[in-house]
Amino acid sequence: MYLPFMGCGDADKDRKALENAVHLKEDELETGERYAIVAYHRPAYLLLASHHMSHSTTNPFPRLCALIAYYPLSSTDQFTYRQKDNCSPPGCSDTSSIFDPGPKSTYLPIQIHVPGPRVQPCALWPWISLSASEGDVTYKKRHRCHVYSYAGSRAGFAEHNISEDKLGEVDEEVNPEDEISSQLAWSRALGCLRRSFGVGSHWAVVDIETVWEDYWDRVWGELESRRENHGSVAEPAVDMLTRHDHYGELGCPAGQSSVTCVPTMAGGSTISTLRDFFAHAFIPAGPADQQIRLLSRTVGSDRIVDEITFSCRHTAEIPWLLPGVQPTHRDIKVIIVVVVGFCAGQITRQSLYWDQASVLAQVGVIDYGLLPLAAQGENIQH
Repeated sequence: MYLPFMGCGDADKDRKALENAVHLKEDELETGERYAIVAYHRPAYLLLASHHMSHSTTNPFPRLCALIAYYPLSSTDQFTYRQKDNCSPPGCSDTSSIFDPGPKSTYLPIQIHVPGPRVQPCALWPWISLSASEGDVTYKKRHRCHVYSYAGSRAGFAEHNISEDKLGEVDEEVNPEDEISSQLAWSRALGCLRRSFGVGSHWAVVDIETVWEDYWDRVWGELESRRENHGSVAEPAVDMLTRHDHYGELGCPAGQSSVTCVPTMAGGSTISTLRDFFAHAFIPAGPADQQIRLLSRTVGSDRIVDEITFSCRHTAEIPWLLPGVQPTHRDIKVIIVVVVGFCAGQITRQSLYWDQASVLAQVGVIDYGLLPLAAQGENIQH
């Protein structure tokens, strides 16, 4: 639910008015229902102030389970960074006990996302004014704050205005730093919201690991079809990357899905280039004996990082791994790190990384003696 708030310019009146607006929506909830707030700019500032009132240790919104505050500014101006002496992190910033397996106390998690370099909380928010003589009373609050900073980004980095006629197109005016910060902040916010709501325990959600496994099943299904000379009978993996039902939604990239093999820059970022990449460059293109083995996997709220081994005999050109290199009939084995991002249960981005020098040495394009000293003594035989 979107709740607009303009305000009158008076901080105290605006804070009370916003609290009343939230309470009205809170009263509409059924028994046992909870909610979270994602706020931006001045409303984020006012809600943050509501949770730091000195006259109370309770949270102002009883059913609130998480607060995500993006660039909580006191005005429409950019942050003015002021260094203060004796400005230590407040007690309410200790988040170590929020999501412990068996916490003795229940705290409201508050995430604060600010542009620019790492900042002092008491330099940005006047209600946190600590000094050597003043005691820190924020540890009494029934919430815990975690401040994330995003160097090189500007206030507004997490918001995108996308018109209907530009859905699926890349916004050329987007600051690259803002785009990176937006995705990182969204991952952190999504993780916080999932934990706070207990996602997965009370209602069904898309399991991104299942989606990722389905993708690889399709990749290997196409390879098996080719081995058995059946043609392309398996459902193409590229179909999972060219759907864009959710582009432009909160946290979803505005551009097409993309695949990037970083060492060779092979891949694609549009429907046509992705289809061409999967049809002519990526698996199943190349040797028929290609094998992949999963070594480790790390699953986050909206991304997966795989460490895999790729092996084959170089009996055919491998356009994504060794573009332009004719078959050498040598064995290849290399560790590849795959970072994949998701949005609304769909794969949006893939980045593949590996040691290209090692691959080139294995096929004889470069001499092992030219590699760094630590690699020379390995005497790898393939």
